[in-house]
Amino acid sequence: MKQIIIPSLAMLSLLLASCGEPTSTVPTFELSPQRLQHQISAEGELFAVNAVSIHAPASRGPRFIYEISPEFSEVTPGQRVVTFDATQLQREKRQAGTALAGVAADKSKKLTDQQGDLLKLGLDRLLVKREFSFADQFNIDDVQIRSRLEILDSMQNKEFLADKQHYLGWQQQSFQQKSQGELELLQLQQDQQQSLLSQAESGLNALEIKAPHKGILLFETNWRGEKPEVGRMVFPGDKIGSIPDLSLQHIKLQVIEQEAKGLTAGQQVRFVMAADPGLQLRGKVLKVSQVGRSRERRDPRKYIDVVVEPAAQHPAFMPGKKIRATIEVNSRDDVLQVPLQAIFSAEQQSYVWKQQGSSFEKQSVSLGEKSLTHAEVLSGLAVEDRIALIDIGS
Repeated sequence: MKQIIIPSLAMLSLLLASCGEPTSTVPTFELSPQRLQHQISAEGELFAVNAVSIHAPASRGPRFIYEISPEFSEVTPGQRVVTFDATQLQREKRQAGTALAGVAADKSKKLTDQQGDLLKLGLDRLLVKREFSFADQFNIDDVQIRSRLEILDSMQNKEFLADKQHYLGWQQQSFQQKSQGELELLQLQQDQQQSLLSQAESGLNALEIKAPHKGILLFETNWRGEKPEVGRMVFPGDKIGSIPDLSLQHIKLQVIEQEAKGLTAGQQVRFVMAADPGLQLRGKVLKVSQVGRSRERRDPRKYIDVVVEPAAQHPAFMPGKKIRATIEVNSRDDVLQVPLQAIFSAEQQSYVWKQQGSSFEKQSVSLGEKSLTHAEVLSGLAVEDRIALIDIGS
């Protein structure tokens, strides 16, 4: 008997399930004209529109911070904000100066020696020239006066003097070329040391960074999240911080990409500073980025950057202050709308479950504007229609 009852109960439960949930247990929503308000909540921070970046000076090696003003301190035009250690540059300057003086001394000595050698070669050449002229002038080749051996010896002496004169001329020319090469090498060394000296002097002149305008000093964190401090090593061109101009500040908000539909420039924004939530301020959207980007490595969501221009600059504005804002994307009165949770889709067609007496029927609908919670109904439903808030067919 038990074997017959159990299958009957199972079949009864299946029949009840196929009839759908009872109407009394299904949450419903009655349509009526209401205000459709599309608002987007976002968080961000203030930033200065105009800011001067502070970079480590360009040099041949890293530099060490000797003195630095406190972060968030107010600075005035011309005020020294960062000073780098001069020990290494002073050592390089001394070394370059010493080397430059040594090369200059070598060059002076080499020039003096070359002038002396050239003068000696010139005198030898002049002496040989005069000897050759004398031998040529007083050469007697008359065999009645001189013997043949004396005549041959005189001719050989004349040829020797001519060859010697030619050799001394070649030696003088070669020496001049060699001397010119040695002087050019010393000049190259001198120019090199002069360049090192100039680099050291320019580096010493660039050891101080001064504020170009009035503002506040902000530091930049490195890849380890550390900020500049006394004794820290920085490499040429590294960004140390910035000095923003506090007279003009905007807001950068980050909106989840899926919620950014409908964002455009000119939309009104209500915002508060996290440090002063009771102060309600207003602004407008100035710019919306076209491409979303990740904010954190572990966060798969992408965010759209939205730049907001405050209606007025407030004395409490400070770059980096956190902002909570509400962007008024769209607002319309007397709109027939349904909750997004009551809308379903199949085969690219939206539909709802419309109540008909004690049951629900699938009703196709055409939708218009949407907010984060509701959607406008263009066709398919009328005022006082009641729909289910859950999927009856699931």
